[in-house]
Amino acid sequence: MNSRERFYEVMNFNTSVRTLDWEFGYWYQTVEQWYKEGLIKKYGIKGDWGKADPVAAQGVAWPMLGIPKDYDVEEQLNLDKGFERIDINQDIYPPFESEIIDDLGDEVTITGAFGETMIKKKDNSTIAKIIKGVVSDDKDWEKLKEERLQINYDKRKPDNWDELLKKYKNRDFPLSISGVPIGFFGLLRFLFGEPQIYYIYYDNPKLIHKMNSYFCDLWINLFSEVLSEVDADCAHFWEDMSGKQGSLISKECFKEFMTPYYKRIIGFLKSQGIKYFIVDTDGNPDELIPLFIECGINGLYPFEVQAGADIIKTREKYPEFRILGGLDKRVLAESKERIDEELDNKLPFMLKKGGFIPYMDHIVPPNVPWENFKYYREKMKKYLNK
Repeated sequence: MNSRERFYEVMNFNTSVRTLDWEFGYWYQTVEQWYKEGLIKKYGIKGDWGKADPVAAQGVAWPMLGIPKDYDVEEQLNLDKGFERIDINQDIYPPFESEIIDDLGDEVTITGAFGETMIKKKDNSTIAKIIKGVVSDDKDWEKLKEERLQINYDKRKPDNWDELLKKYKNRDFPLSISGVPIGFFGLLRFLFGEPQIYYIYYDNPKLIHKMNSYFCDLWINLFSEVLSEVDADCAHFWEDMSGKQGSLISKECFKEFMTPYYKRIIGFLKSQGIKYFIVDTDGNPDELIPLFIECGINGLYPFEVQAGADIIKTREKYPEFRILGGLDKRVLAESKERIDEELDNKLPFMLKKGGFIPYMDHIVPPNVPWENFKYYREKMKKYLNK
């Protein structure tokens, strides 16, 4: 059974089939450290990356935002083939050119692909901080829409589109449409910046509706073109809209500014035969899950334990909701005994219930020894193969 077939069985709660053997991702520094500790460097991580740059594994819909993909951990630990996302530009086109605005010594102020202004370390040792978005009012929005948010379907395709279509049509892995940065909060967060986006909900709610309505139409029209050429197994959305305290916006804001547009786009995707709709949001998603379910979302990851997420309680409360992730990454840096405890406490219950793909609750940090990570994946395989 290949990964695509297995994905369908898992999403359909078939507990007689082994679930997928996947991981979420790693920091670049983590993988570089593992090479020194015994990970065989066959492929390496192509490109010029810094310590705080993420590396995608199997459990996220890759490619996305230029993030590199791991192949060495996957091959050495014999993990299953993971998600891929239809590789076509779905947001700002053409993207903004990166430009250095100010040199601050060990930091620089630069513009990003969404026109956002960021401060980042020159060595990429920390995540860049957005200090200003490209949109602040209706005039900015109209300019952005006219210049960089038109369909332009053929121009949004990569140069190797025909080659990709052949790969997609003969695939043995689950293929996703949508994904980072598509979301009715997530993308706006890039475009407005923080904390500006939170003020806009109250100062100019009509602009939020204008933007989400336009994005909804843009994506439906774009996806119509894509799905006329290739089918997809699922759809991903990216929100990153929760922290330890829960949702970053109120339930009322969600229902007014997100629910109508999610219902429209999911309704369209269902009409195209897609059944699985998965959201990526960090932090504690407890408040958000019922709101997403009302919209038609039926899966979520990565369920960050340190933020209070609890996959066992979530499964008990939502028996038909798909759960991906939810294992506490912190135990990997502690001891093999703590790894045993984490897996023994969660996997028997979750695997018995089904609709679950286990992996760490976010990116594996560089304080995790390769020996501990191997031990964790080996124990995981024993559970999965039971």
